[in-house]
Amino acid sequence: MSDITVSKGGKATFSCELPDSSYTGSWNQNGKQLVDDGSRIIISHTGSKHSLVITKTEVTDAGEISFVTTKGGVNVPFKLIVTEPPAIDPVEFEKCAKALGELKTGGDLVLKVPFNGAAPISAQWSFNGNAIKSSSRCKIVTTATSSTLSMSGFSAEDCGTYEVKLSNKFGETQAPIEVSLSDVSEVNFETIEVPGETIKKSQTMTINEEQVEIVEAPAKPGGNIKFDNMSANKFTIGLTVAAPPGTTHYVVEKCESGKSNWDEARQFDASLKAFQLPELPVGKRCTFRIRAANKFGLSDALESRAVSVQPPSNPPEIDAAIVEQLKQEQIPKAGKDYKLKIPYVGHPLPLASWTKDGKKLATKGKVSSETGEKVVSFTVAGVGAEDSGEYGLTLKNKAGSAQLNFKLTVIDVPSPPQGPVEFDIVTGSDASFSWKAPKSDGGRPLTGYVIEKKDTKSSAWEKALQVGPEDTAATVEGLTTGLKYTFRVKAINQEGESKPIMSAPVLASGPPGQPGKLTVGKVTASTISLTWDKPANDGGCPVTSHVMEKREDGRNWERVPHKSVSDLSAEVKDLREDSSYDFRVAAVNSSGQGRWVETAKPIIAMDAPEPPTIEDSLKATLAEPQSYKAGDDITLKLPYLGKPKPTAEWAANGKTIEINDDDSSKSSTVERGLATLVLRGVQRSDSGAYVAKLTNSEGECEASFNVIVKDAPGSPTNIKVLKASSKQIVIGWKEPEDDGGTKITQYLVERKEDSPDGEWIRAGKILPGEQLQYATDHVDKGTSYVFRISAFNQLGTSAYLETEPVLADDKYKPPGQPGVPVVTDVTKNSCVLSWSTPSEDGGSMINGYLIEMKKQGRRAWNPVNEYDLTLKNSGYTVQKLQEGSEYQFRVLAHNEAGNGPPSQASGRITVKDPIPLPPPVTGVKVTDMTDSTASLEWDTPPDLDKYAFNGYVVEKCRQGSPDWSACNDSPIRSSKYKISRLNAGDKYSFRVRTVNDGGFGDANELEFIEVKQMQEKPRVHIDKSLQQTGIDLHANSTVRIVATITGKPTPIIRWVKDGVDLDRRCTITTQDGVSQLIMRNVRKSDSGTYFVTAMNSSGSVEIPIKLQVRDTPDPPSNITIGDLTEDGTLEIKWKPPKNDGGHPVKHYCLQMRDAYSRSFQTVQDKIKQTSYVVKNLRPGQTYYFRVIAENDLGRGEGDQSNLVTIIQKREPLKIDKMNYKKMNMQKPAQFQLPLKPMTVTEHGTARFTCAVGGVPEPEITWYKDGLRIKPNNKYSVKNSYGVCTLIVHGCRPRDAGIYQCSAQNPTGKASCEANLSVKSV
Repeated sequence: MSDITVSKGGKATFSCELPDSSYTGSWNQNGKQLVDDGSRIIISHTGSKHSLVITKTEVTDAGEISFVTTKGGVNVPFKLIVTEPPAIDPVEFEKCAKALGELKTGGDLVLKVPFNGAAPISAQWSFNGNAIKSSSRCKIVTTATSSTLSMSGFSAEDCGTYEVKLSNKFGETQAPIEVSLSDVSEVNFETIEVPGETIKKSQTMTINEEQVEIVEAPAKPGGNIKFDNMSANKFTIGLTVAAPPGTTHYVVEKCESGKSNWDEARQFDASLKAFQLPELPVGKRCTFRIRAANKFGLSDALESRAVSVQPPSNPPEIDAAIVEQLKQEQIPKAGKDYKLKIPYVGHPLPLASWTKDGKKLATKGKVSSETGEKVVSFTVAGVGAEDSGEYGLTLKNKAGSAQLNFKLTVIDVPSPPQGPVEFDIVTGSDASFSWKAPKSDGGRPLTGYVIEKKDTKSSAWEKALQVGPEDTAATVEGLTTGLKYTFRVKAINQEGESKPIMSAPVLASGPPGQPGKLTVGKVTASTISLTWDKPANDGGCPVTSHVMEKREDGRNWERVPHKSVSDLSAEVKDLREDSSYDFRVAAVNSSGQGRWVETAKPIIAMDAPEPPTIEDSLKATLAEPQSYKAGDDITLKLPYLGKPKPTAEWAANGKTIEINDDDSSKSSTVERGLATLVLRGVQRSDSGAYVAKLTNSEGECEASFNVIVKDAPGSPTNIKVLKASSKQIVIGWKEPEDDGGTKITQYLVERKEDSPDGEWIRAGKILPGEQLQYATDHVDKGTSYVFRISAFNQLGTSAYLETEPVLADDKYKPPGQPGVPVVTDVTKNSCVLSWSTPSEDGGSMINGYLIEMKKQGRRAWNPVNEYDLTLKNSGYTVQKLQEGSEYQFRVLAHNEAGNGPPSQASGRITVKDPIPLPPPVTGVKVTDMTDSTASLEWDTPPDLDKYAFNGYVVEKCRQGSPDWSACNDSPIRSSKYKISRLNAGDKYSFRVRTVNDGGFGDANELEFIEVKQMQEKPRVHIDKSLQQTGIDLHANSTVRIVATITGKPTPIIRWVKDGVDLDRRCTITTQDGVSQLIMRNVRKSDSGTYFVTAMNSSGSVEIPIKLQVRDTPDPPSNITIGDLTEDGTLEIKWKPPKNDGGHPVKHYCLQMRDAYSRSFQTVQDKIKQTSYVVKNLRPGQTYYFRVIAENDLGRGEGDQSNLVTIIQKREPLKIDKMNYKKMNMQKPAQFQLPLKPMTVTEHGTARFTCAVGGVPEPEITWYKDGLRIKPNNKYSVKNSYGVCTLIVHGCRPRDAGIYQCSAQNPTGKASCEANLSVKSV
């Protein structure tokens, strides 16, 4: 017996190791079995090692602890001794500290320490290491639960460390109490570690102290020296209490183990309580002491315990290679162990914590993790689909932390579909139901669902149908009316079928089936007739009626009145003309309403079709003139007859009126026998002949409208001065070109003096029929006048028409206005002006010109040659201009009468040196053309950068037009351009011009070319090596095939394998004539011939590329099982894999497993042939066999056989008949060895054995909880010469209970029973 001693509240650990893992049992305390509660009592075992941990011991736990095995009854004893060393009660300690209250200098100090533990407990008090004895000033009182120190006349000299030492026969403990005194002093109570429990508790009290002037070295530092970090690179030391009064700084000294001298380590400010020391030698054991200091000297030293300098601490850092590796999805196979090793660096040893899908992951059971000095190991045993998810690892030590995340996807069969199975409609012949997709697809895409059915008369499931992976509903047909059916659904992926989800039984009887085809009969504008066939299935009950619903213009369904619906037909009335209707019909029996059958497409309620027509009398009326005012909205309405509703096309003056939603000025509608055109805000120009053309499927018709829009007249025309003298001026004009649609009522004449202050005054009016002239005698000699004319009608006044100024004089007049100045030869400070002479010289020869200029941004014109009147009309050079500025110029002519009016201003010019024009473009050609576009390319002229090149301007010219128009809004830099918006069939010429700040370069024009689609047969260019040798690579590689395709029009490109487009499996990109196929993670099933096809209107071309993916072989197939021979051997045969992965199969591996075991065991490896004889099989057992093929790249996936039950054939036993004398040898059945209780772990095997006798041989029957047991895969029963055995395979918690063996023969009956307990792993 082993003795284990532990303090009360401490942890007690018991462990024993048995011969092997088959030994199981229970832990007992003083004869009572212990149960794992997950907190105080923890029971575990690993292999053959069994452990018990009591995390927090109590005195009552003392006594005998034992482990008793179920196999052989082995007893492993221990003795637990629980001690009670002295311990300080933290709660009571805090209460005593608060009870001190206010403490002042000269008052009483009372320190009370409560405790507990085994009696007797002695207490010894000390002050700064010196023992304290009771005296008149100091009293010590110790009871069974506390020790109290009382001191009268408390002063500054009494500050320091008080300590009480408590001891009994089990051990001792100390309680230091730090008392310091300053302006605000602290009394600090601190407990130390107690065996079995660590308590940290403190209480702070405030003591008022008068301010004392410091005139000496400070007192010794109070409290203890603490170590926050003892790593060599972050060694931190400090004090637990504030500095003594008058302390300015601290001096820290150290003494290495084995040396006697103290060295100064560092000084630090008194306001600090902790600081870091420089690098210390790793592994050295050092003692430190701290002195308080001021200008008067150093205090006595406060010394620490000896500590060892720990290795440098560094935050954990995970290896970059494993981080990069785990960025890829981890994809293990179901049933295999997933193991991961994660290298890292860091000190001290970090704590590893794991998460799955953001939740904390417990590392127990099938998940385990171990943290070593350099590697963290992570294992998930026998992974399944439930283990898929996002995993996270956090490594953390006191220096920092590191994180790692990765995704784990377990490849397995899908999880079962989610239920419940919900029925939609059940009839006598079919059932419709739905389910939900499985929670997990097993890491492989679902390929579909299998639906099976079974009726009450059948014991076997029958496949009903299979649906696709997107379908979660099905209709099973072919049911027999009156039978109950159960359905089950299984999800499928590449790994196999999931477990099924099962429906509740349902009776094949219900509402009738869907009626037959719904046929439309007579249709009018208000009625529609329909007929249908009776349902093929009446649901097990006769059809009693039908119901019909209608839906108008896609709205909600409405019930058709029952009176309109007969047995198999209906006439629906009161419909809206031109509305569209859908109809649906359902049959009804005593079980309810069946499914609907709908019309194939909407039906329009309308009468028989007829072409649109317009009455002749109406046409004559509409053709009469219709007058409107400018700005009005006009509506043209055209009534018509005809079905179906026609479309309306409107034209004005022979030009079609375009109607679109973006133009609010006009709109057109056709509704209920009326075609309407609305024109908003019409103008005079909208007058004319309007034609409406109505068209439907039966014909067309037209009608015309004569629209007149009236407005104010246009301006008078051709005004002239007929006579001008010092006494009279006569002017004349002609009538307006447009009178506004109504007669002109008068002309109004106005005049003013030609001066800035001149005001218009009414001069007279001319009525229709009078001569269109006006003469006035009221003029002043030498004064210039301006006249203007306006026309009037009933709708308003026209715009004015003005004369030029007219001089009332008989002599010379000032000359007229010179022509607009032309600016040439511009330099950075000058330019040359030229202009044309005035058309009139005023009767006197022009003797000179005045030039004025205006700088940009200024209003005033400044003279250039104010005094030079001999200037002629060409070649004048303007000097002293400011470089970079913009200028305008104008010219005034001069004769004897003075200066004439100024010319119009020239265009703005920028003063700078001339820029040479860029060189012309060459090599312009049309590279492509469609029915509306043309693509041009050209050669780049040399040395363009010398000409401050801005870009190119592309221009087009339509044949028959003299105008060139720019195709691009701004210059382009590219030597390619695509021209759009061309008219098919028209001929165009194109040119490209270079441009810079100096202007446009010369251009070479192309010949006119007709716009039409270019035709060029497609061509595909692929690396010749790919076509000759193909592509050969290993699985999980990436295939990239690039093809260059040409042809016009642009070919349509397809990538095909086995006649199927590759859009889903591959990534295909096509741009600018280059098509690329990328296929990642290729599989051997991707092997084959791929075709790239290019096709346009000129033809097509197809290029093949062969792809060979090398991988492990496919599973073998067609596993067949032979007969079991007498010596227990069985022959297994199979066929080679359909796909050997590109390498011949080298050999096979045969594996087997018991039906209740999860893992396969290898029977034989490296089998060359496709068969093998398995030996030593146990009759009555059930097995699965699996065959795996292997080639040079490794093992592929295995093919598993069906469940095989081993049945041994025996020859019948022949016994010759013997002569005998009849004797009465009968004995009643009785048990010679009864059953014994058993306890097994989950998934283990339980074997019950008993011995029975009796004559004749009794018949043996086994029971569980009173229910008879039948031999099957779960239970094996054997009776050999009176020894009866029951084997329970793969035990689970539900298998626990009372097992009974019953023996009976004609002379008697006996039974025995025993309990089976199943313990969870």
